[in-house]
Amino acid sequence: MYSEHFLNQAKGNTRVRLRVPAPGHCPQGLRRAALVSWIVLSWSGFAAAAEPDIRIDRNNDAFRIDASLVVEAHHHIAWQVLTDYNNLAAFVPGLRTSRIVSAPGEPLLLKQTGQSSFLAFSFPVEFVARLEELPLEAIRFEAVSGNLSRKSGAWQIEARGDSNLTRVSYRAEIVPGFWVPTVIGAAVMGQDVRGKLIAIAAEMRRRQASESSAKPGSGSKP
Repeated sequence: MYSEHFLNQAKGNTRVRLRVPAPGHCPQGLRRAALVSWIVLSWSGFAAAAEPDIRIDRNNDAFRIDASLVVEAHHHIAWQVLTDYNNLAAFVPGLRTSRIVSAPGEPLLLKQTGQSSFLAFSFPVEFVARLEELPLEAIRFEAVSGNLSRKSGAWQIEARGDSNLTRVSYRAEIVPGFWVPTVIGAAVMGQDVRGKLIAIAAEMRRRQASESSAKPGSGSKP
């Protein structure tokens, strides 16, 4: 049994939904600590043009993440950004390296290293994920090695009508292969996912603006 709690970002409209065990299924102190960690996260927020909706469920050591946001960019641009694997570290916070390590013609293998941080805690992350692309629809991933016991899920994009709007969704189940304090586990995941989504959305908008300005007739006439 779970109870649901909602927190709205003080700056912007980011809405975070956290499910924690209901009374009788978890010590009261643990429930309160988990909520306190999210309150700290909400007050440390920052303004952003993209406003993701994030839901995190925790079941023992497993974190289930369901997040999405609408980006002012054509879905072709969104796909271009998500599949720019070798350059992701240039604009995704906390990501130190990102590169395809499989040979041409082989199943895609993506190696990434980085870290997730919250308050005084820092957690190094390194893994190799097998990717499956459904062009202009989804990228499915599953970790095959690294310091995560399990990481699987998908990035998905969906065009919104005829406008240059795209819904970007991220769903994953993650089991860290290292110790994460119970009190801040959800906060670490929430901050990490939010930061990545906002940065990816910003890159999509940047590339959309660049493409639009490069089209004939888009510039100012002398």
